[in-house]
Amino acid sequence: MFKIGTFSQLVRVSPRMLRHYEKCGLFYPAEIDKINGYRLYSAAQIPLILRIIALRDVGFSIQEIGDILDNFEEQDNTQEIFQVKSRAIQQGIANEMRKMDLLNKMYERIEKGNYTTTCGEVVLKKIPCIKVLSLREVISDYSYQEVLWEKMYTYIGENNLFSIIEDNIIVIYHETEYKEKDIDIEIVVPVKEMKKSTGSFIFKELESIQLAATVICEGSYDKTLPEGETMLAKWIEDNGYEIIGSERAYGLCHPGNEQDPDKYQTEIQFPIVKKQ
Repeated sequence: MFKIGTFSQLVRVSPRMLRHYEKCGLFYPAEIDKINGYRLYSAAQIPLILRIIALRDVGFSIQEIGDILDNFEEQDNTQEIFQVKSRAIQQGIANEMRKMDLLNKMYERIEKGNYTTTCGEVVLKKIPCIKVLSLREVISDYSYQEVLWEKMYTYIGENNLFSIIEDNIIVIYHETEYKEKDIDIEIVVPVKEMKKSTGSFIFKELESIQLAATVICEGSYDKTLPEGETMLAKWIEDNGYEIIGSERAYGLCHPGNEQDPDKYQTEIQFPIVKKQ
């Protein structure tokens, strides 16, 4: 048997953490000396504490570690828990990479003194109604739009519809306020002719907008869309208008027809009316 100090050296875990794991019900001493109260540990316990440390180091919580240890021999259950954690780690890495990309772009702009907008002039116009193939869903977050487009183009391919679709795309944001999750989004592809709708894939006429404030922006979405929306918001406010409907993002050059994100072209459209 080893006293807590010696055992902590053997397993490279501080006495404080050993007591913490004991308090949480994860890891108990093999014995407690009845005379002096010393905590005593056995070499046979080393694999268990190392397993706890390994699980902690990959990001599992105390509760999750306890659940894993309780069901460690149930291989299917353990594999499922590991797969869920793996997906969470991958999503975390993707989020951090996006942050790094934004940081690098911000640094480049500061270094070059490039604060000019990539958006054109605000234009007022009527948006006519058009025939479209639509897919509308409530999605978990904005990044899930990619999955919607995968669904859309899979449906188009499986139903041999490429000959009737136009080259542009439209995203309609139906929320009346910003939401981080459970977002009501509709993606549409203009079509040359209408076909029979199937399930969530609807052929319809997209309603016209009598008056829209629009601006065309060039470049990747994470940069151009906020710039364009900011520019339109200022113009709408300065000129005495108000927004009365859903924002549309009309893709002229997009991932479906352009590989370079810096060459994307998106027209942002806000339905507006003059304030009374």
